[in-house]
Amino acid sequence: MKRAIFVSLWLFGAIALLAAQSQKAQPQQKTESFWAKVLRIAGVSTTPASLRSDDQVTSGDIWWVSATEKAVPQRLTRDGGYYSPVFDAPAQNVLALKSGDLYRVSLTGDAPAKLHTVASVTKLVGLSRDDPDQLLVVGEDIQQHLPFAALLSIQSGRLVVVRHNADSSEDRVMLAHLSGWERVYGDTRVYTEKNEKEGPGGMTIEFSDVYLKRASDPPINLTHGNRFSSSQPSLSADGRIVVFIRGNR
Repeated sequence: MKRAIFVSLWLFGAIALLAAQSQKAQPQQKTESFWAKVLRIAGVSTTPASLRSDDQVTSGDIWWVSATEKAVPQRLTRDGGYYSPVFDAPAQNVLALKSGDLYRVSLTGDAPAKLHTVASVTKLVGLSRDDPDQLLVVGEDIQQHLPFAALLSIQSGRLVVVRHNADSSEDRVMLAHLSGWERVYGDTRVYTEKNEKEGPGGMTIEFSDVYLKRASDPPINLTHGNRFSSSQPSLSADGRIVVFIRGNR
């Protein structure tokens, strides 16, 4: 009788161990609530890739350009230090980060206005299609040094974290996509790509340009930086204007 009980317990333990190992070996599936919330944001792809493009620009001045062939980029700021620009809902202003603060920059040339201090936010992703006051951002937990996604109220500055499962491979891929600079709006994609040209003395000058691709059309180089790098692009809601950051080099 004791032997039968021992064998039964051993079998139960072995089955539980195998089940745990099998569960551990399989990649964790995406967190439905996390994906449901971030997919309501303009510019977020439903099929994100885990690879991130090389970024030649960390900060600089804000520029905008019409999303058409041979358009001429226009400069919005001249004091530098801006990064991660996105349009507001009417596409009359650009929202961007600078030194841990959120700024609003008018397309009409008005002076940039500081809105809120958002020290933990490292990147603006895009506006919610349900609520134009809600801006998806990526940040870093200051104590644990872990990335997070959150919804930021443009009006109040209130930050609400969108919880994800750190053990889920699909959630990690989505978070990496949010942290990158490729943006997907339906069948339109804006992204950066590295270019190079020959410089003085045969040296190679590397820089990045912003590209726009609609459906099966050939991609359009919107910035033609020559030797000045452009990056961090975002498309307006009507698909007519792209905002980006251009560095000094």
